[in-house]
Amino acid sequence: MWGIDLCRILFFIFLSYFLLNASSFRVDDSKARLAMPLNTKSHIKVFLPSIPYSYISKNTNSGLIRSTDNEKNWEYDLAKSHTRVDDLTYVFEIRRDLKFQDGTDFTIDNVIRNLENFRKYPLLYTNIDKVNFSIERVDDYRIKIKLDKKYEMFFLDLARVYFYTDEYLEKYTPKGAQTGSANRIPGPYAMGPYILESGYAVGEKQTDKLELIANPYYWDKRYPKIKRVTVYTQLDVSKALNFIKNHEGRLDIMPIPFNKKIDILMSKYSKLVIKKSTNNFTIFFNLINGNKTLENDEVRIALNEAINQENLLNFVYKKEGRISPFSTSINYKIVDKIAKKNKYTKFNFSEEKKKNLLNGLELNVFTQDRFIFLFKGIEYQLKKYGVKLNYTITTSEKDIYEQLLNTRSSKNSKEWDLLMWGNDDWYYQNPWTMFFIYENDSPWSTIKNDKYMDKYIKKFFETKVGTREYEQIVENILNRARNKAYTLRVPSHNKVMAVNKEVVFEPYIGGLIPLWKVEITRDHWSLREKEYLKEFYSPIKTQRIKNELDK
Repeated sequence: MWGIDLCRILFFIFLSYFLLNASSFRVDDSKARLAMPLNTKSHIKVFLPSIPYSYISKNTNSGLIRSTDNEKNWEYDLAKSHTRVDDLTYVFEIRRDLKFQDGTDFTIDNVIRNLENFRKYPLLYTNIDKVNFSIERVDDYRIKIKLDKKYEMFFLDLARVYFYTDEYLEKYTPKGAQTGSANRIPGPYAMGPYILESGYAVGEKQTDKLELIANPYYWDKRYPKIKRVTVYTQLDVSKALNFIKNHEGRLDIMPIPFNKKIDILMSKYSKLVIKKSTNNFTIFFNLINGNKTLENDEVRIALNEAINQENLLNFVYKKEGRISPFSTSINYKIVDKIAKKNKYTKFNFSEEKKKNLLNGLELNVFTQDRFIFLFKGIEYQLKKYGVKLNYTITTSEKDIYEQLLNTRSSKNSKEWDLLMWGNDDWYYQNPWTMFFIYENDSPWSTIKNDKYMDKYIKKFFETKVGTREYEQIVENILNRARNKAYTLRVPSHNKVMAVNKEVVFEPYIGGLIPLWKVEITRDHWSLREKEYLKEFYSPIKTQRIKNELDK
């Protein structure tokens, strides 16, 4: 039996290698056939199964700065320059002739009113809610912000502070929350490249579909390039895959399970686009009201030790990622540096000890359907040690949030021991994206309070990025989380996307999809008035997009 299984595996590896590297595949020529920007008929459809509220808000809203793929990991948005006067003081200058999505003027007074609102109702997923600051008008285009204490994440927090019309501020008073709250209602109330025309998405709840339309008053006149975008937040993965493989006009962009690469590659209408990513697959242990056995550190360590990371990477990830000694993605530059500096080894539990600790353990898993391929790989390895997994599966991330964010207070309605979340890098090249789940008393945390971790995290907020002290505090957090096995570790993954062959799209490394930069060809379904040419059915060679820093 083992010989037959080995032959099948080797055949599949050979077939995968051949299909993904075959020289007979055509080169993507979509950039040579681009349609004129903003054709009134131009339209794409996107499936965002993880943190849709964050992805959408970054396309419909604007702040002083925004995250991006460059050396600094940010760029100016509504601001044109800034000066950091000292550790506590920033001066920002905004661009000239800015307008809201409704065409009304945007001035320095709007900046002040929005920042005052943010000061009263800050984000709750960093420590900005524990820091006060003053806002002073310098002149018609400049403001000064002064913090009342040292807080080194303030500048990056500003990438999540969006500006709204006075009408929106008065009616809806945007308030910080444990998740994003920027897309409560549709309307031309913001400053981003796209206007939310219908639907809403605020983290813990969202409509199944949202419609975006190009903002005619966006400050950067190069963008957006497509008139309309439909965003789906909840689809059965198998149906979504069928849409993008076999039907035009149903889906244009979606993340896919790694075991579906060949299906996409060989389809008539889609191509594979792959890029290294700082996104994380986060698998929580429920140490609040889950299986009591998990409260034993050695049991959690044994579960991590029972997983052969190399086999998981090769056979489940289809080699789309890298092994990390931490649950935090090794594709963060600082994490990669720490991993290379230290030689991380296993805890060296014997096979007998792992079996003694794990045999008979039964765990309830709560996950989205798109992660079942990964859990099946984990389950296959854990069976060897007598572990049984019971599944509750949903198509919606909002169901994941409902359970996760209520577990800390023991108000979760489902019993779960392992919960998986597509923790896309919403903070962008800052490992806070993972570290915040270890923060004491946070609703995102499903571990007991840890005084050592609490001390490290407080220091993390005060420490300047790029210093030796910053590297040390990041290393302390990584090591504490690893040694306590606070999560079930899996390899760091690439972004693997199915994209319509007539769409030009380059994913970013983090949790940002710049829809305003997406382009389509003259042969895209939304523009073409004739049958799709059969010559386009032939497969396109896999596109592996390099990060700007790797080029």
